[in-house]
Amino acid sequence: MTKQELHTKAQFILALLIAFTLPFARLTPVFIALMLLNWLIEGDFKNKFAVLVRNKWFWLFELLYFIHLIGMIYTANLPSGLFDLEVKFSIFIFPIIFCSRPLKVDLINQILKVFCVAAIIASIAMLSRATFLFATKGENDFFYEAFSFLIHPSYLSMYINFLLVWILLGLFGKGGVRANLKPLYSWILIVFFFIINVLLSSKMGMISMLILFFSFGIYYITLSKKYLLGAFAIVIFISAILFSSVYIPAIEHRVSFAIAALTKNEIKKTSDESSEVRMLIWKTANEIIRDHPIIGVGTGDAKDVLLEEYAKRGMTGAIEHKLNAHNEFYQVFISLGIIGFITLLANLFFPLVQAIKDKNLMIIFFLLIIIFNYLPESMLETQAGVMFYAFFNSLLCFNSTNNQH
Repeated sequence: MTKQELHTKAQFILALLIAFTLPFARLTPVFIALMLLNWLIEGDFKNKFAVLVRNKWFWLFELLYFIHLIGMIYTANLPSGLFDLEVKFSIFIFPIIFCSRPLKVDLINQILKVFCVAAIIASIAMLSRATFLFATKGENDFFYEAFSFLIHPSYLSMYINFLLVWILLGLFGKGGVRANLKPLYSWILIVFFFIINVLLSSKMGMISMLILFFSFGIYYITLSKKYLLGAFAIVIFISAILFSSVYIPAIEHRVSFAIAALTKNEIKKTSDESSEVRMLIWKTANEIIRDHPIIGVGTGDAKDVLLEEYAKRGMTGAIEHKLNAHNEFYQVFISLGIIGFITLLANLFFPLVQAIKDKNLMIIFFLLIIIFNYLPESMLETQAGVMFYAFFNSLLCFNSTNNQH
């Protein structure tokens, strides 16, 4: 085994460990640091840098991190800015590693298989805990944050929807990154993850899953021309989601609150209901953006400025929980202005357009899931969001058969 083969194997093993630990929110940064160390010890920097220089996606992805570095020049809260750079370090590291040393598609599928196993284990752990608490104490911890004790339900739901894409591509897709499972196992996993997604009760997770099933239903009908079977499958899955939203009390409450928030003429500024407080936060964000449109307030100052505005407006619910913008597009716009906002859009939509041209369904759905989840959450403000995006974005965009762009 050559030195490069040894380091490639180490990189693959560390990628497996990163994928396995993501759903548990434990030890992942340690394995990222070890992967970087492995890349540095390997050397061969001349050839690595030659690959990096030629790849336009590498420069685009790195630009997002460098814009945050530039925002440190005019930030007032230096410790907060440094912490933000630390959280987002994966955005800097993974493109360097996977662009210069891309992995083969079959290895990426193995990484996704391990990620799937980890999600199953995490789900079983949550189900077991909720069942135990119900049996011994009569507590109903089967929904939302009470159920998802390992990681915030929005993030786990995003992970599961990504895995559903991989599994569905294994059933209906051809070649590339997709699950290589027996059809029976695939359908069992689809039903299992559907149930877990319902219990997680993430509103955007449910919406994403609905769009996902509908899209694959249309794709299957178009591909196989089995119109009756495809239509039946679409109706079954969408009906199951709608049934859950109407007849399961915990989910019905969250859905009804969201609808009420969208239709209300005026929302109480003291509200701490998730949908209502988002409406208030986004109005506040618009005002901050009007005052700092070009370069924003600085990498470390977004939360401070938001909290100041919450206090001025009497938004006690938002102050109590020290809430960020709860929308990644707003979050970046506040921090880095129109320049940062355009950079974020470019990182999402340029690769999406390329993936559509290449008919790469895995990347298309991955980016759509990311975009959907950026709307109600500031996903890049937490390591659970940053590591997932940076890791799989680099894995998919820089695999060995898709590394020439």
